[in-house]
Amino acid sequence: MDRIKVLIVEDSVIVAEDIAAKLEKHGLEVAGKHRSGEEALASFDAHKPDLVLMDIELDGALDGIAVAAEIMKRSPVPVIYLTDYTDSRTVNRAKKTFPANYLSKPFKEADLIRAIDIAFTNHNAGRGVQGTLLPDFIFVRRDNQTYEKIAYSDIVYLKAERAYCRIVMEEKTLTLSSSMNNIQDQLSHKDFMRVHRSYVINTKKITSIEGRVVHLGTHAVQINEDSYRQLTRRLKLLR
Repeated sequence: MDRIKVLIVEDSVIVAEDIAAKLEKHGLEVAGKHRSGEEALASFDAHKPDLVLMDIELDGALDGIAVAAEIMKRSPVPVIYLTDYTDSRTVNRAKKTFPANYLSKPFKEADLIRAIDIAFTNHNAGRGVQGTLLPDFIFVRRDNQTYEKIAYSDIVYLKAERAYCRIVMEEKTLTLSSSMNNIQDQLSHKDFMRVHRSYVINTKKITSIEGRVVHLGTHAVQINEDSYRQLTRRLKLLR
């Protein structure tokens, strides 16, 4: 799993350095720090960050709102505005770019981490960036302050265990203090199917089916009769 990459676009070098230190402290990777919109767009194309922290007032011809609008055209990543401009005209113009959040300067470290938390939670649930999900990844919160980026293709299945949910991958398992229903709602991906009250499988990982047992490589999951019928309708079975 890769660390989440954050691009910082901020005209104050001191503020940008302070933000970078806070992000590193919470396990996020800084993809770049830039003062102008032109530099930010070039860096965005080169590093493909997972989230952008965008100051509205920037050096150069482009302001942060114009840069954010261009970024949205290129990739549906969440953008959080950082600004000391809170007038209604600026806010209304910023809203048109569908930002993931809006932080007024000066802000505290807890405010920044909370804004990132909300941005990823909404993005996972399909409520960020005009309702568009990142196509290949989900962001999983490991604790109150740290997210990890996981490719959908790495997930074999989910397993419910009382108030917890386990994300089982080929090489490791993550245990989240959240219900299966909550995780499934946020996962919301066409390749995943609930086959039992305790299991959601990645259908692309299916290697064989024996009766009501689905094999996912070295893993095996028991499914119920209704799910078996639904699954066989989704798969191409030669008889």
